[in-house]
Amino acid sequence: MSDEQETSGVTGGPAARWLDLERIFSQDRYDGGGPPWPVPIAAGVAEPTPGLLEVAGTVRPHVVVTAPHATNHEREGAAKLADRGTGGLALLLAELTGCTALVAVGTPGDANYDEEHALKDRLAELRPAVVVDLHGMRSRPESDVDLGTGSGLVPASVVAALDDGDLRVTTNAVFSAMRPTTVTAFAQALGTAAVQVEVGAHLRVPSGAPEELTRLVAALVAAIECAAAPARTRYTAVPVKIPSGLPTVVVHPDVLAGIHGPVPVTVATDDRSTVAWAWSAAADGVPEAARGLLPGEIGASGGLSDAMTGATELSLRVPPIAPLRTSAALARDMPAADEVQVNPADLVPGTYLLVRNGVTAWVRAVARGHVRRGTVRLAYQLRLLIAADGAADDSSVALVAALPEVIRSGAQGPWSRRFGAAVDTVLEHLWRALFRAPEFSARVVQAHAGDDGAPVVTLHPAVFDRIGIESGQQVLVRWGGREVAALAVADHDPPETGVPPESIKRVQRVNRLWPHLPDGMSPHVVVRMSSRLRGDLGAPVATVVTVRRRLRPVLVGNLNALVVPLASLVLAGAALPDPHWLMLGLGTAVMSVFALARLRIPQPRSGARVDKGWVEEMAEVGGPAGRGTGPGGEKVGR
Repeated sequence: MSDEQETSGVTGGPAARWLDLERIFSQDRYDGGGPPWPVPIAAGVAEPTPGLLEVAGTVRPHVVVTAPHATNHEREGAAKLADRGTGGLALLLAELTGCTALVAVGTPGDANYDEEHALKDRLAELRPAVVVDLHGMRSRPESDVDLGTGSGLVPASVVAALDDGDLRVTTNAVFSAMRPTTVTAFAQALGTAAVQVEVGAHLRVPSGAPEELTRLVAALVAAIECAAAPARTRYTAVPVKIPSGLPTVVVHPDVLAGIHGPVPVTVATDDRSTVAWAWSAAADGVPEAARGLLPGEIGASGGLSDAMTGATELSLRVPPIAPLRTSAALARDMPAADEVQVNPADLVPGTYLLVRNGVTAWVRAVARGHVRRGTVRLAYQLRLLIAADGAADDSSVALVAALPEVIRSGAQGPWSRRFGAAVDTVLEHLWRALFRAPEFSARVVQAHAGDDGAPVVTLHPAVFDRIGIESGQQVLVRWGGREVAALAVADHDPPETGVPPESIKRVQRVNRLWPHLPDGMSPHVVVRMSSRLRGDLGAPVATVVTVRRRLRPVLVGNLNALVVPLASLVLAGAALPDPHWLMLGLGTAVMSVFALARLRIPQPRSGARVDKGWVEEMAEVGGPAGRGTGPGGEKVGR
């Protein structure tokens, strides 16, 4: 134990036990040691991998507390100092709450940076419901604890308990844990709710005051005790005929917290799992055979049965669902098209699936103090796009925690294909920065009969000028974290109502669960999308997507049109007895710039300059009508 630890002033209680457990990691100036441990540890301690200390959970095995930086470690060959106090804190929390603890004690590399690490391998084997990843930060005057929420599932009950505790808590102010190789992001990719907890140095041993240490321990214990066990129950699968291109499951109404769906859920057997879209048995369009489901039964579509190889018993994990009442946005704080505003006490900021009467939209929840508890503020455009069956405002929506499996992006297949996709993405962002590609949000409906087998989206003719393309050019359609390329064509029959003819419904085998467009919705905010594209996105029919032009084919087409004039210029210059190649090169560059300049979409003027002299002059042309009026008596001045 270091001299600093011996003089820390900790005399008893949780702080003393924390300091005692920290001796395991502080050996050799935080290089750590191995068994036999210098201090007794609770039963159930093991080293599944050399250098990885694990305390098996008892009361709450579904909660795992990790400490990847408990000892000195290496990152890309460079030495990194330990986050002192985090290892002992993880063991202490395991003792006090009965949770599982995983602590790196001299393992090679950095579990929070390397793609592969023994701690992550063990975490994947455990498959917990909640992960609390402990780290250390410098003392900050405005914060005792900073929470990194990553980009996936967050344990809302844990975060709320910390917010309600006697601590100054900030969110994503120090480190957001968004990098895919963090422990939090890795756990979220497994479908586990996770949060990174950065603890200030003044609340960690050996330097913290005993009352401060005890205050932190009490807050973390309360937060872990709030972490609910996974809602995973065995159900009997009942075959249900639902024409849908995606795995679909029908559940008892109580399972979805009173909403009709669709909600992405994880369906699993003992050896495999998949994501399916869950609907309440009370939803419109559910087959009669599924309306009488018992609480222990679920209706499985043909696609789901195929994915589960005909299993008759399935387990179901439903992500956290937050039902909220809708409220109009404030003019002084208007949310963006893909944003919703929530009260900080209701939800942790992040990505959520908004569900309303069968319509879905991916949104980013942002915290605002002016939002009342239990409500959510929506922008007018989003309220318009999610309206269903003619109801202007149902006054209720649900925000569902994002499943990484649903929104994960990235190309599949051999490395050459993935490399090509990555290069194409980088170049597309570069062209987008140079030429601009405004984004347009639209509500998806079924494609025209005959288009379902093609990568085609059908847009209202008024949309093409808005996004800067012509009919027949390519667009990128984004849904969540996924993006696909498609051919955009003008809609020859813009939808005036959301109800397709019965003959077309029979031919296309339209999913009966998706809601129709409300009568009166403007057709320019509607996009017809083929089932092939919806399958590539993994998106249900009634959802909101964003469309923007794809710049690579547009750019290639314009460069191709320059080949003849530029080649003529070069050949003409080469025919001269003494060509001036510098001027020829400059001319070629100027021609190219002017030819490509028309591709750049100009920014609209943010404001107009008023010629006050002209206004005053016109105000004096009042004639008999008097100052401030025009010849006809119109008011033209102030």
